Amino acid sequence: MSRQNRYRVVISWTHRKYGPQMEKASSEATSMRRGINAALLSFFSNSSLRSAHADAHAQISVHAWRVKKPTAL
Repeated sequence: MSRQNRYRVVISWTHRKYGPQMEKASSEATSMRRGINAALLSFFSNSSLRSAHADAHAQISVHAWRVKKPTAL
């Protein structure tokens, strides 16, 4: 039985005009790899920010972690 976990993903890149850029995303997936894939897909397919993300195709840095659910008392 697969369980969906919530992941936070930070994508960093250097824009040729504006310098270092960073965008945060969250995704739900069964593994961290799938969470990163979902976050990158939404990052590159967002049509309103496509020109701002154009330089990210050259080099990106991705940092991801699983968000722990709060324990109920």
